[in-house]
Amino acid sequence: MASAAQCQVCGGELLPYRHDWLSRCAQCGVLSAALPVQIPGEASHAGIDEAARAAGLDSVRRSNNARLLADLRRLAPEARRLLDVGCGPGFLLDQAQAAGFEAHGVEPDANVVELARSRGAEVSHGFFPDALPAEARFDVIVFNDVLEHIPDLSGALAAAAGHLAPGGVLCLNCPDKRGLFFRVASALDRVGLSGAYDRLWQRGLPSPHVWYFTPTHLQTAARREGLSPAGESRLATLELRGLWSRIRAVQDEPIALSAASYLFSLGVYPLLRLLPSDATACYFRKAA
Repeated sequence: MASAAQCQVCGGELLPYRHDWLSRCAQCGVLSAALPVQIPGEASHAGIDEAARAAGLDSVRRSNNARLLADLRRLAPEARRLLDVGCGPGFLLDQAQAAGFEAHGVEPDANVVELARSRGAEVSHGFFPDALPAEARFDVIVFNDVLEHIPDLSGALAAAAGHLAPGGVLCLNCPDKRGLFFRVASALDRVGLSGAYDRLWQRGLPSPHVWYFTPTHLQTAARREGLSPAGESRLATLELRGLWSRIRAVQDEPIALSAASYLFSLGVYPLLRLLPSDATACYFRKAA
């Protein structure tokens, strides 16, 4: 009988959980998915309308990015060099430049690298940390909705710690499995209605989610790499502006599922500030 996999968050035992592609740690409860990651190295059809996705996310991204950058300026007032890992089309980079950072991005997906560069962003095409010089050091490193897509969690955090300058700050903005949308989708999945759950995991897309964390999970994993917690911020899950474009960015998704997601989002939107958020940013500091 094959031995169970070891949890990269706490070292516990990963056990099968509800689906043949999903595991849960018996010790810390983190969720881990064995979904294929097939990020295209060359521009290709990737199942996502990147223009629609960018338009749909623009409003909520800019609001959340402003919050992240304000937090980072407070935590590291003298910081200059910022690295955005998995920068996508450059959502964060232009705002970081405006906030006074020397911002650099790393992005493996060829479908969005040129879009980021066309906006004036400085982006290295490739995977983190291989796309960087070994000696590169940054005052701030940000994983903005990226860490949950990386199978080698411990390797990514170890590399981030290595590329941080002494006293530097790491920002991990990840979907929070305590959030309203994840809890509702999980409840529906338990009774056989898996469409929303599959969508949150981004099953079938080139870069699906392979983790669902809580801040406690991130703190545990970061401490294993010598990084100390420095705070956290609740972020907005969605905004109505651009919502339909964001939902329909996943091509070939059934219109009925898109409509249900849209109507549910409209219904709960007035209550979102009072309900658990699906997005939390956690900050960590490297020893000086």
